[in-house]
Amino acid sequence: MVRKKRLKVLIYALQIIYVLSENNLIDHRHIGQNKTVNASMKILSFDLNAEYVVSSELNNSMSIKKFLDEVTEFKQNELLPNDYLKSNDTNISILDTTNNDFVQKFEHISISSNELKDNQILSEDILVTCNEEDRKNVQNLTIDLVATEWIFLSWEPPCDNITSELFYTIDICLDLNQLCFSRNRTIVKDVQYNATDLEPCNNYTFIVKAIDKDLNSTGVIVTGATSSNITEIGDIQKLVAHTAISTIKLSWKSPGDYPTCVNHYLIEQCLKNICNNASITTEEYISSKLEPCEEYFFIIRAVSINNKQSNGVDITLKTNSPKSSRPQNPTVEANAFSLVIHWEPPEIGAKCIKYYRVTIDPQPKTEQVIGINVTISDLYACTPYCIYINAVDEDNNDGEMITIDTRTASTVSKSPILNMKEPIVTTHDIMLSWKIEKGNSNCTLTSLKAMCNATMTNGHGYEVKNGEAEVHIDSHIQDEYFTNSIIKNVSPFTTYICWAYVLNEAGNSELSKLISVTTSEDIPSAPFLNVTNITYSQFIFVWEPPSYLAGNLHEFELVFEGEICFYMPDWCKPVTLKTIKHFNGSTFIFEYLNATAFTYYTAKIKARTSAGWGSYNNDLVLFKTPAGVPGMVSNFSYSIVNNENNKNVLNTILTWGIPCSLNGILEYFNVFVDGIRTNYEPHSFTLQLLSSDVKNDTVITNLNELKAEYNYIIKVVTKVQGVQDFGIPAFKNISYPAGIPPQPDEDYIKSITIDPASARRTTTTVTLLLPLFPNTNGDIIYYSIIVSRMNYNIPSSIRFNITNNTNHILWPNISSWKEAMQQDFTIPYQATRLCWNPYPNSVADYGDMEAVKYTLGENTNCKEISSNTNKRIYCNGPLKPNTWYHVRMRAFTHGGYSDSTTFLIKTNAEIDIVLVSGVVFGILFLGILSTIMLLFRKCSIRAILRRFLHSDMSGSPVPTPFSKKKFIAHCQQFIDNPGKLSNEFQLLQTLSIDLQMPTNTACLQANKKKNRYSDILPYDFSRVKLEVIENDPNTDYINASFIKGYSGENEYIACQGPKEETTFDFWRMIEQYDINVIVMLTELVEKDKEKCHQYFPTIRETFKYENLTIKCISELDYRSYTQRTLVLQRENKKRNITHLHFKEWPDHDVPEDFEPIIHFCQIVHRNVTANKEYIVIHCSAGIGRTGTLIAIDIILQHLRDNKKLDVFGTVYRLRRDRINMVQKESQYAYIYNCTKQVLKNPYCLKNYKPPPMNPMYENTSRKIRIVPSSNINLH
Repeated sequence: MVRKKRLKVLIYALQIIYVLSENNLIDHRHIGQNKTVNASMKILSFDLNAEYVVSSELNNSMSIKKFLDEVTEFKQNELLPNDYLKSNDTNISILDTTNNDFVQKFEHISISSNELKDNQILSEDILVTCNEEDRKNVQNLTIDLVATEWIFLSWEPPCDNITSELFYTIDICLDLNQLCFSRNRTIVKDVQYNATDLEPCNNYTFIVKAIDKDLNSTGVIVTGATSSNITEIGDIQKLVAHTAISTIKLSWKSPGDYPTCVNHYLIEQCLKNICNNASITTEEYISSKLEPCEEYFFIIRAVSINNKQSNGVDITLKTNSPKSSRPQNPTVEANAFSLVIHWEPPEIGAKCIKYYRVTIDPQPKTEQVIGINVTISDLYACTPYCIYINAVDEDNNDGEMITIDTRTASTVSKSPILNMKEPIVTTHDIMLSWKIEKGNSNCTLTSLKAMCNATMTNGHGYEVKNGEAEVHIDSHIQDEYFTNSIIKNVSPFTTYICWAYVLNEAGNSELSKLISVTTSEDIPSAPFLNVTNITYSQFIFVWEPPSYLAGNLHEFELVFEGEICFYMPDWCKPVTLKTIKHFNGSTFIFEYLNATAFTYYTAKIKARTSAGWGSYNNDLVLFKTPAGVPGMVSNFSYSIVNNENNKNVLNTILTWGIPCSLNGILEYFNVFVDGIRTNYEPHSFTLQLLSSDVKNDTVITNLNELKAEYNYIIKVVTKVQGVQDFGIPAFKNISYPAGIPPQPDEDYIKSITIDPASARRTTTTVTLLLPLFPNTNGDIIYYSIIVSRMNYNIPSSIRFNITNNTNHILWPNISSWKEAMQQDFTIPYQATRLCWNPYPNSVADYGDMEAVKYTLGENTNCKEISSNTNKRIYCNGPLKPNTWYHVRMRAFTHGGYSDSTTFLIKTNAEIDIVLVSGVVFGILFLGILSTIMLLFRKCSIRAILRRFLHSDMSGSPVPTPFSKKKFIAHCQQFIDNPGKLSNEFQLLQTLSIDLQMPTNTACLQANKKKNRYSDILPYDFSRVKLEVIENDPNTDYINASFIKGYSGENEYIACQGPKEETTFDFWRMIEQYDINVIVMLTELVEKDKEKCHQYFPTIRETFKYENLTIKCISELDYRSYTQRTLVLQRENKKRNITHLHFKEWPDHDVPEDFEPIIHFCQIVHRNVTANKEYIVIHCSAGIGRTGTLIAIDIILQHLRDNKKLDVFGTVYRLRRDRINMVQKESQYAYIYNCTKQVLKNPYCLKNYKPPPMNPMYENTSRKIRIVPSSNINLH
């Protein structure tokens, strides 16, 4: 009855588990099916804090919580949800009952018959048929549940057993050997048993016997295996390794935990970063074909039946080393005290070498070398040695040995040692005692050589002599040797560095320690004195030691005196400036802080040694201190007015007075002009006005026209001579008005110019491109197009206010199309309406440029419109067929307008012949137009170059003009410093390069032959133009230039000496410009070369050139010049011309004396006083002698009016008008000398009287040479 109740309880428990699993209250893990148990089982994962309700097999009122409370007083760990049942490959999670009375704990649960319903199992329903054997043994012995460490058994009692209580014995045996142990026998009363403490992955045999006094049970056997579903497996044990050269053998024991669960072993083998895996079932592994001396890394892991791997046991092993052979190819580099040995690794075992053992004999020494070279030091020079080398592998085994015989190199001996405290020194001799040691060298000694060289730290200014001496050494010495050396013929008071060295078979030894020796003193020469850092208040004297110094410097004496050179009023107290300073011999600089500004100083210095004072320096040091910084200018104002000569140009007039605080001699004023305009580059420049520009203590200067529509800040500062800084500035702000539009760029004009033959045209219309003007001189507000017949479209540029300060537009007077048509278009007309702006409809954009694209003549209604009104109507009327036109673009700003260059167009002819002729003419005209444009372009820099040397422009690089007194001083500087004049002339030459202007007319093919010299050509802007003959444009050319004189206006004509083929042109010029005086400065032939054709007749001669007749009526022959009177006649008109021929001026040189040329200038002016016509002056080229005479003449006029003298500026201005005026430096110096002579003897200009002469007239039979006498000497 007890068994039946237990069975019922078990069934009830299984039903509850099933119901709970159906309601998802079971924790699903691994589900499987046992071979002997057919029911599906699930494990409960109970939550003791939750209520679970069973709705099918249990009473609804019974909660799981209550069930659990009644079912178990199990301990929490008696439920083992992690155990598994193993049957084939299927695992079933089971309850782990660790106590044999697992089922008994369910007995107290009472379940009524109503609760069982259809699932009731009653013992009365069980029918049992028993035989004899069944009555002895238990029935239906089965393994119900299996885990990794336990197996749950159940059975039934023997059949027909009426005994109220039976006992059962359970024997547990390992299946491997069927060994059963008494400790494994258990006695129970229940028909079920949980065998615990088993090993996973093992087969077990269970023998169950019923025990009763009436039964003799033989026992029932059942066999089962524990689950292999372990969570981990242990590592192997007792790992043993054996290494060889190329193999490694590993062996081990199975894991201590679950050894029977091991399925195989996983071996991982790594060499450096390369790994291989191997899987074996044995407990031994051999790795072969390994590299010797390499470290291998192994990891061995046990792998269970369910593929669980152990953590692994790792080991690092190194293969063994083979015995190495001899090192190969040994070499020895023998040094004096060391041997550098090199070898190559042995052929066998090179990889396994730990180090090399190197042994040397007879000086026993052993080295352990890691590499393949070694340096053995501390040996003796010139000594034989034997070297032994063998390898030692990593197992400390010696390899085969190699032997090398060698010898150390020779080396120089040790340096000698001075064997005395102080050398024995006289004026010319030095004696030294030496000790010689052989040291660690077996090389043979020969001699000792001692030397003494002078240094630069002592005396100088005399010949320095070095000395040496050589002493023989006994070659048989063993350790030490002593000797003396005497160096003779050395210099006095000279510091010498002495040393010695020893010679042996290897050469010279290292030098001995240096010994310093000094000889005696003498009186010094004068030091060289210089002055630096000169300012208005201080300067620094710097001097050098005496050039001859044979002693120690003790003292210097510096004496300097000053004389002020700036103007000082009479009420100022005279200043005496003299200073005497003494300095010690180590001082070579003195800064004087109490200097007087703008003062000439003289300085001298002398030095003293122990022998006494030397003399002062013969050449006194002369220098001058600069002036101080001036104050602000006074009465600063400005005005903007029209230029008197050109109303289209504005003058910006600045006026100011000399500063009230002028701290020195005025040098110049600087005017800084800084202007800005939106979207334009700033405009800044500086003007410099010299002291000569000051009139009555006031400066008036013209900035000329500034950039249009710029806002300017003008600053004026004062500069005095010798002061680097400017004075305090004065400011003015100016908003500048718009100007006349500038011409478009020539390249731009060329790019839009259309060949007339290629233009789109008809008989009455032509389409062309016209330029847009730059906004440089103000914003362009309007445009108009001006058209006329060819050669009738004269450009104009006018400055005026187009709005006249009102809103009313003022338009310049220009004809309309109707008016021009009535004049056959010989007057220009405006083809656009008033205030026309081409943007945007008429402007063509070509990417990198824009132009106005306009069709002239397309307004066919223009004639009708014009005829219906009396007002001037501007319209684009039709053009005339087969007609050449000139077209200009006119641009307007607020301040005026300007016309572009002409554009040539031509309408189609009504017949083809005219069309062809027009095309040919158009191409020819375009070529001429392009040439003119190129010539104009070259002239565009004229405005910049004119800035140099303009009398009313600042910023000029010329030297400052001089007063008479300063001019003499300036000439004296040329005498004191001859190179200064050369520098000044070179500066003139350099600056003159920028003055060169176009000479296109002179370069024309028809005019080239008219030039005597191909490189002396007149500038286009200043050339003398003749009247054109027979419409030939080339007949207006002559190699002559207008030259500005003292008045700033054209006063001279400088020209070349006429050639035979240009003589007529010369006289045409004389006649056209009413010339009354011709000055000739060359001979007709000089040095067998023609310098000038004889263009003038002599007495009794008459020359005739077409309609001109020239006749000489008198000739006065003086010592230095000849004066002729010529009569020029054209038709019935006659006039006299004075021809002055200076004869004593060689080419490219100057006259021997100054007086004749000064008097000659006076003679020239006496002949032009009565009239103000041009003076024609020529030599051969018309630049050297001609330029010199003109320069002297201009400067003499400055002297006459007591103005400042400016030779540099005068010549520079001449070169603006004609190239290379004053050609040679000697001519430039001659101008200075002439001026100097006049300054020294100013009465020569007043007292000069022409010498008596015998005139020769045309009826005189012969001419007489007059030799004047004069007592005036300008030298």
